[in-house]
Amino acid sequence: MKTMSKNFISLFVLNVLLITVTGCSTGKPDFAVEIVEGLVTLDGSPVEGVTVGFSPVDSKAGKPAVGRTNVQGKFVLTTTQGGEFGKGTMIGKYLVSLSKETPSREPTAQELANADKTGVMPDIPIISIIPKKYNAPQTSGLTAEVIKGKNNFSFDLPSK
Repeated sequence: MKTMSKNFISLFVLNVLLITVTGCSTGKPDFAVEIVEGLVTLDGSPVEGVTVGFSPVDSKAGKPAVGRTNVQGKFVLTTTQGGEFGKGTMIGKYLVSLSKETPSREPTAQELANADKTGVMPDIPIISIIPKKYNAPQTSGLTAEVIKGKNNFSFDLPSK
């Protein structure tokens, strides 16, 4: 079972990946993008805070795109253009990942006090709101093809 400290490491790795994807360049975009939006539901109900990732099937022909669902379960994907995030995704085929994790409980007052003294957060188990098989593009079984024009994708997942 994951712990809170492992979750922080995962978030750090995700941020490094996003920084790597965004790079440090500036200027005009060197690729065209199309608007990609959609909806994520779990057993028919919208889920807020899901990270939606599109990973190109052919990494030489595309760039990763990412988005996060709002309270209605809706998302808009962004990718980098000239070193800055912008709405849209490159045309192509993608493997899709969906993830949302949360601590299984809140830390106690004593755990927070200890964390203040030691600088170490308590080990609190993390639970996955979205079934784990959807957390990685290689295991989700979800795919999408972005075409010219506006694209809309719906992902209705079963909880079991």
